[in-house]
Amino acid sequence: MLKFKRFLKVALTTLLFAGIAQASVESTIISQPPGNGWYTYGTTFSRLIPEATHNEYKIKLIPRGGGMTNPVVVNDNKADFGFSTSNAIVWAREGLTDLYKGKQYKEQRLVFGNMQEAYTIVVARKSWVEQTGNNTLEKIVNANKVVIATKPTGSQVPIIADFMFKALGTDFEAMKSKGKVIQISSGQTSQMLRDNTIDVYIDNVPAMHPNLTEIALTNDVVYIPFPQNVLDSLAEVGLPTGTMPSGTYKGQEQDYITPVSATVFITNAKVADDTVYNVTKALIEKQQQLKEAHAPLAFWKPELIAQDAAWFELHPGAAKYFREQGWLK
Repeated sequence: MLKFKRFLKVALTTLLFAGIAQASVESTIISQPPGNGWYTYGTTFSRLIPEATHNEYKIKLIPRGGGMTNPVVVNDNKADFGFSTSNAIVWAREGLTDLYKGKQYKEQRLVFGNMQEAYTIVVARKSWVEQTGNNTLEKIVNANKVVIATKPTGSQVPIIADFMFKALGTDFEAMKSKGKVIQISSGQTSQMLRDNTIDVYIDNVPAMHPNLTEIALTNDVVYIPFPQNVLDSLAEVGLPTGTMPSGTYKGQEQDYITPVSATVFITNAKVADDTVYNVTKALIEKQQQLKEAHAPLAFWKPELIAQDAAWFELHPGAAKYFREQGWLK
């Protein structure tokens, strides 16, 4: 009887510890509301991470947020991970723009950088450019009569435009007060260009974006080049210079040198190293499935992480995995 009790005690203890070992770690990811790209990425992450870790790690997706708010949510430890943009996390870290002014969010750490590039694009009606000769950004900003359209406040595009204008000696509010800038929903743009209601449109979008595709298909437009001082100025605030390959959109016959805003995946500095390591490992090992599910991620090259680590601090758990792969010194 005594031997049986001892056996039962050992068996129960073994089962208890086995249960603890098999308990899943649940982490949260903040994305965007349903219908947006980061929400679809998040749903795939939520499936692939448990699959790759044999359910050791599970994901709860938070279907809210956006590029400008997610850095704050992750920094304040209200989500373990989140999607954002390279420029937004720099703005939040440094307390730049009116949204972050006076506060610096220093607890953000990078997991992945440059998963998807969004290009800052300035297009103008071809007929207007030919009529006025305003074929450079400097000429457009200084034109006596011009209507430049951007997205509404709340989007990062007006903020990017403000940095552009400041590099050229003015700012967004000054341009708006002179009637040179209006803010519209992206869905209005193509028709307003066709109606000659606007002359120039500024946006920040990835390749194959439906709005820019429609604009290029239904309007004759010119892709306005960026002067070097504007490229340099935007690179300092998290918008490094990149290249939109020729033919990305109709009428774009040459490579377009432009500031880019990269989709990044971030975490909080206090998230356990093991958790970040295993999430990093899971997603990189499943990257082919990610790319097959989401065409914009096809160009993601995690092996180039050293380029991202040069401008934003990696979480130690992610850094450990990248070093194991030989991608980081």
